[in-house]
Amino acid sequence: MAANRERVRVTIREACQLAEQVLAPDPRQQIIDVVQSSEGLEASLARLRRAMRSHAFPTARATHSLARVVQALDQRAKAEGFHVLESWDYVAHKFADDITPILMLDRCVLDADERTDDETVVSILIDQYFLAVLGLIVLRAWDDENPNEVFDEVTRLLALLGGGSGRFVNDAATLLLLAVSHYHPQERAYDVLIERIGALDDDHRLQFALACAPVLSGHFRWGLRFMYGRDFGRLRDDNVVDYPWLLLAVRTLVAVYCGGTGGPAARTAVVEGLLAGLSADPRAFTGPTPRCFQGSERDHEFIRTALGDRRAELLREFDTFRPSAHSYSPLGFSANFLCNAHVAMVATALKRGARHPTLDDLLGGARRTDGLPREVETYARSLMDYASGGRATGVPALIVYDPLDARHAYNLTVQVLNES
Repeated sequence: MAANRERVRVTIREACQLAEQVLAPDPRQQIIDVVQSSEGLEASLARLRRAMRSHAFPTARATHSLARVVQALDQRAKAEGFHVLESWDYVAHKFADDITPILMLDRCVLDADERTDDETVVSILIDQYFLAVLGLIVLRAWDDENPNEVFDEVTRLLALLGGGSGRFVNDAATLLLLAVSHYHPQERAYDVLIERIGALDDDHRLQFALACAPVLSGHFRWGLRFMYGRDFGRLRDDNVVDYPWLLLAVRTLVAVYCGGTGGPAARTAVVEGLLAGLSADPRAFTGPTPRCFQGSERDHEFIRTALGDRRAELLREFDTFRPSAHSYSPLGFSANFLCNAHVAMVATALKRGARHPTLDDLLGGARRTDGLPREVETYARSLMDYASGGRATGVPALIVYDPLDARHAYNLTVQVLNES
């Protein structure tokens, strides 16, 4: 009986193949065509909602069912503490009844007075469903004997999205961070996942570090500004789960920086990522090992020593990324949680339909793939405007772009390095 269960076990490769079959241009367009109703967008969204709920998408020729694959991977993820397809309801103190793509769809219905053309709306919302599924796949990458290849495959599949207003995420590392950015009550799940990420090969661990450093930097800056009164002690006490992730990211970036591997473009990305990671909490890396890094003293000592040895060189290279009033700086972009930045991106895309920068573009200029700095800054400000409701309410926006905050983060990082 056990052997029979193993034969029918859903594999990650099977999940990737199925996702690719559905996301290929022809099937994807057929799904859009069938979902769209002559009765208007509300009827189309009702059809799409049923498809998302059943994980089955109709075309003129067949129905593509992902139910077996999605449910199997989701059950494994939940068993380890991650509810990737669910959003926590902070009022009811439980997970919402519907999966996150359906919640996104329902938000579109609420904003019915202001949205782009119907086909673009349907296309964007279909992308959100598959973005969630790909997030589940990359979280389960270690079910496969070669998780590094799974990361590459998910990055390739992400390129198939973006038929409506453009892609939202470029690579699997950023998607993994987005997938686990919702609240998950079982904190041990994060520890297990960071151990797995640390076992990736050098290239994929670097890709993760380049994504993780600016994500946590923005998360911490938002908290310092709006929750902790610029008190790093309070920040550390309230973000125990996050600091091992930051340590792995900075440890990885420092090792690559000191090793001198890669060409000029790669080094530029590493320097920018290292600046972002250190700016999250500069003194955590330059003094005695703080309590938030307890148990990782060797990694902390490696970072502290390298920063001291390479301080002058680092400061010269950091100067390339000194924030100015004339160019977008990722150090000025912050959000309480990455998932809220994603919600704002989708909501604004549904209203405007115009192509937009990706989440990766917002997080780092050195790895930017789409959009000039001024365009990215305009986009960041539009997300902040959406998050604040377009008016000053006295309640902090969940997404902020502030060039002055960028300069403060940069100056504090440089000051702490000089002091050390």
